[in-house]
Amino acid sequence: MRVLFVEGKDREALVALAEALPHPYWLLEGEGVFLLQVLGAGEEARARAEAVPGVRVWAFRLEDGVVYRGCGKRSGTSP
Repeated sequence: MRVLFVEGKDREALVALAEALPHPYWLLEGEGVFLLQVLGAGEEARARAEAVPGVRVWAFRLEDGVVYRGCGKRSGTSP
């Protein structure tokens, strides 16, 4: 699976991009910058991201990972 990362300062532009794509995403906020992570994105998604003014775009192939392993305790955020 390919994962697309889009870094930019315009939150609204990143949200608009994410909502226009048919892929799951996360939007992370840092100090004065946002990072959009789009899962399963192809070349079309990358091209749309690169068309957004003022962003930097990277694409990676997912090698390994764990979505949710849990801690063994129930909490308000447990699935």
